[in-house]
Amino acid sequence: MAEDLMDKVFSLFSGDGTTDDKQNMLKQIGKEMSQNKYAKYFRVKSEETDPAFLSLLFSIYKVIYPIKQFMKDDKKLAQLRQLTVESCIDPNIQEIVKRLDISTLEQKAKTMQGEALISSIQADVELLVKQFDQRHIAAVNHRYEMAAALNQLVKYNFPGLFKKFDSHFTDGSFLVEPKFPAVKTILIIDQLGDFLTATQLLKPEEDWGGLLKLLEVCEGQELVNLEQFTAMIKTIRDLHATGFIEQMVRYTLRNPVWQWKHLALHETIGDTWLEAKKKEALGYISKVNSAKKSGQISAITKQIFESSDLTRLENYNVPLNDMYRKRGLDYFAYAEGLNYLKAFMDDYIEKDIKELCDILIIRGQWTNNSLSREMSEALHAILAITQNINDLDTVMSEEGADGSRLHAAMLRVDRDQTQVRYINSIVGKVNGEALEIINEAAQALIIIGKNLKNLIEDVQKKHPELLVNWREVNLASKEPMTQRMIDTFKKINYFIQLMRLCTQ
Repeated sequence: MAEDLMDKVFSLFSGDGTTDDKQNMLKQIGKEMSQNKYAKYFRVKSEETDPAFLSLLFSIYKVIYPIKQFMKDDKKLAQLRQLTVESCIDPNIQEIVKRLDISTLEQKAKTMQGEALISSIQADVELLVKQFDQRHIAAVNHRYEMAAALNQLVKYNFPGLFKKFDSHFTDGSFLVEPKFPAVKTILIIDQLGDFLTATQLLKPEEDWGGLLKLLEVCEGQELVNLEQFTAMIKTIRDLHATGFIEQMVRYTLRNPVWQWKHLALHETIGDTWLEAKKKEALGYISKVNSAKKSGQISAITKQIFESSDLTRLENYNVPLNDMYRKRGLDYFAYAEGLNYLKAFMDDYIEKDIKELCDILIIRGQWTNNSLSREMSEALHAILAITQNINDLDTVMSEEGADGSRLHAAMLRVDRDQTQVRYINSIVGKVNGEALEIINEAAQALIIIGKNLKNLIEDVQKKHPELLVNWREVNLASKEPMTQRMIDTFKKINYFIQLMRLCTQ
């Protein structure tokens, strides 16, 4: 029995099968239409759509036209999304949002310490997430789904339909209502199906008054009379409820099981709004941390370097990062750290620190040769890094292997977004190499610093244990050896801190 029924349904779709069954169904549809309260809209014998139906569609078009114009404005739609959220949140949430506003945070930053401000922001973000819960999010999404459902209607091609009967029809002209003739329904079959799709989600029981009020606030004036709008929605819903338009199409197409396209709307502006607020607040925390980090870096560099001009790299450097950031690309993440490393190599390691280590390693009589060998290997490792830094900077020049490709891709990226991935891959590769160089240098300096610390403690002992000839070692240095080791140890310690900040 079930198989027989399905065979009949499929045969109706295909136009084949039992003619009598199909004819009986079509006769029943014709009979039901003649008894429907909207019977005047369709002439069963001639299969024509009556002018009264087209006049009904024109009346709908006339009511929603101002909303159609509104929905074309992206700025107004953005304002509508914001107002939709605001209309669904209570005073407690509004107060949290106000506290997280950037202008409010800027004022707080003038009187609060960074850590306290960050803790305050984090607490408010957690409170916002807790209070703007799924109930609020669902309310926001549902209200905006009403706007999205209305947008489906206003995007329906009314002008294209009306021009089928009046080639001179002008969109938005309401001075004279067009005189529509009766038309063969087969000529507007697609438009009838599209109309059912565009209007399926409009329900009279929704709070249209609340939505229209939001539109009015955005526009600065009333767009639609609520009474007319409500009457229109009720008429549309009634047309759906009676199934009359479906019957018109089914009868005309000789397809008793024809169906229009069903849609489902799933708006997530509540979730999006919450994520945006969290991102904005966390972005401000990042800004506070960045300012704190910059302050720490500035203070440490003053402890390390005597020169104020510390720019040493030409091609892998911080100033170039603005060009990448503006386009949302990856940038030279470790340029600042690598530049400081190059400056430290130039100003201290290759001269002062090398000279100090040579005196200690070569002139010193170590009781444990493995310790002197460890210090020697670390020194050689750090000295070899200078060439690695130079090679990386050269490769990133416009004549270099990576730099030339990067330069060419940057010239094309604004008009060819496929270059983004290519650029990011090159920058990612060089960032990895830069970080590896910094880590290698830091590890070598940590070993040198550790040995210096031990030697500083050793020289101050009554009976030294690491070096047995401190008197001879002191004579090999132009400056007091103990103070020289202390000063160098401090510089290395500060520099390790600097590298940690630059790689965080």
